[in-house]
Amino acid sequence: MVFANERLREQARTTKPSRVAPSRFAFNPSDVATSLRAHIRGQDEVINRLEDQLNVIASGLYDERRPLLSALFIGATGTGKTETVRQLAKAIHGRTDAFCRIDMNTLSQAHYSAAITGAPPGYVGSKENLSLFDDDLLCGTSTRPGIVLFDEIEKADTSVVRALMNVLDNGVLKLASGQKSLSFHNTLVFMTSNVGSRQADRLGWLEQLPGMNRPAVYKRALLRHFDTEFINRIGIVEYFSALPSTALPGLVEQLESGLNERLKKQQLSIAMDSHARLFIAQHADTKRYGARALERAFRDHVITGVARFIQTATTATTHLCLKISANHQSLIFRPEYSADDAEHTLTTPTSLSATQGENHD
Repeated sequence: MVFANERLREQARTTKPSRVAPSRFAFNPSDVATSLRAHIRGQDEVINRLEDQLNVIASGLYDERRPLLSALFIGATGTGKTETVRQLAKAIHGRTDAFCRIDMNTLSQAHYSAAITGAPPGYVGSKENLSLFDDDLLCGTSTRPGIVLFDEIEKADTSVVRALMNVLDNGVLKLASGQKSLSFHNTLVFMTSNVGSRQADRLGWLEQLPGMNRPAVYKRALLRHFDTEFINRIGIVEYFSALPSTALPGLVEQLESGLNERLKKQQLSIAMDSHARLFIAQHADTKRYGARALERAFRDHVITGVARFIQTATTATTHLCLKISANHQSLIFRPEYSADDAEHTLTTPTSLSATQGENHD
């Protein structure tokens, strides 16, 4: 009997404990984070923080009185704040548009608060309980949380922002008619803000001084712009840093992949070499405008060149690949036809150049 008890104790020490209960959520936080890292460059700290929060949610340790998560993303334009929410929606729901987006710059006046809370009794629309929220995207399902984004929240009127305090505090927004309430208990609530961008752009050499770094400037601007009561109800506040130069070629590669998807119906594809990707990165003012400047440079130098080739090509092909390289002043497009098309008489140009032109970024 003694030996049996010892064996049972040894088995208890060596056997891995099973999970008490499986998560009700169908997403894996690690897989979501991996997907985010593949699309969002230079923001690993933010993604790690989000993964931690998703682990808490998947484990059932969240506060049931509040939204599953409330997060405010701050930082310069084009650093990936809104794109992070899009990619999170894709990782959880399979679509980049599977979230309720409220553009707060359209709510810049006090009377627009009715767009959030609905019209009060006696006003047009009060009985219909109309608001900007999409109930299905907001509430989600039993296995996948809803996602809502309040984009550029600093541009909304103060009364509009204050209307959200109950959402962050108790997960409920009662419409002004008093007849309906919206529940955010199964919702990931995200907000973005560019407040502090102008002050950060003026830092210059002052950025080298203690306490004068960009994250500190953004957070001080945040405290000046919003009520303390509002900020105190936000779960996490994350700063999105400027895009590092090492991330730019990878972002160009993503734009290249997106263009190739659109070119499939044209029986056409592009292949950029490292010099061409570097050319695009060098002709985009990413320090000031972030990834949007990269998209503009890609459009001005690559997409316009491909469009020019399509319009000048007069020979139908089974498939054609445009090889794109660069010299100091322009991109060079060289068509390579498949073996089946080599027999055709080519009336397309053998090479095209997209000149540097004027850079408006």
